[in-house]
Amino acid sequence: MSDIIFPDTNPPADLLPLFVGHEECESGYNFGPYVRDYYLLHFCIGGQGALKNRHGTYTIRKGQLFIIRPGEVTTYTADREKPWEYVWIAFRGRAAAVFDPEPSVLLIPGGVEEHLTEHIKGGTSAPEIYLSILYELIYSLFCEQKPTQTTDKLRQIKRYINYNYMLPLTVEGIAKSFGFERSYLFRLFKARYGVGLKEYIIRVRMRCAMHFLEDGCSVSECARLVGYEDEFNFSKAFKKHYGYSPSGVYRRSIR
Repeated sequence: MSDIIFPDTNPPADLLPLFVGHEECESGYNFGPYVRDYYLLHFCIGGQGALKNRHGTYTIRKGQLFIIRPGEVTTYTADREKPWEYVWIAFRGRAAAVFDPEPSVLLIPGGVEEHLTEHIKGGTSAPEIYLSILYELIYSLFCEQKPTQTTDKLRQIKRYINYNYMLPLTVEGIAKSFGFERSYLFRLFKARYGVGLKEYIIRVRMRCAMHFLEDGCSVSECARLVGYEDEFNFSKAFKKHYGYSPSGVYRRSIR
């Protein structure tokens, strides 16, 4: 493992690289659980591994990056058969908030991985280089492509789920309502947001379920509030997502 650490600046910049690094992980290498006070991006440049955060567990392969935000508890583990190799960059600043609404896993835009890997492995220590790569990444992810009819529809679908998670949503029903073939919509949505449509629905429901439970709603009430007719199915989905049962959250909330 190698790290290149940069000096801090005062006052804080819009975007400030803190340090970068590279690691070829051993089989099953595990890091966490851990919390940071800065943003951290890991770019998988080989092999694969898994990231676990409060939203769930993600398998991450070459060509993908994962986002760790300040205050998030995360654990990540290298695959035992094909342990991953990754490079990372840590940063903070006002402009970093552009990553807040994004999913935890994204596709790496073309060119960014190569630039970052080349400089890290080459030992480049100039923070200005990594600042330019961060801006290149942000431009590629959020600015380069003007919205098309398809991307507008994908955003509409995302908003529709966010506001209607309590309804009996299905992938088939959403695809039909927005004029997509089911498997084609799955590919588009996952390529844009890094997660399948069904999994996104579950994440939204589980996030809202946690809030309802913490506010004192019973498990059965919570199940209905987030679109589950069956309390058992809700509890099963909640435990799979968070790793513990909703009844424990409810008991803590009413103490």
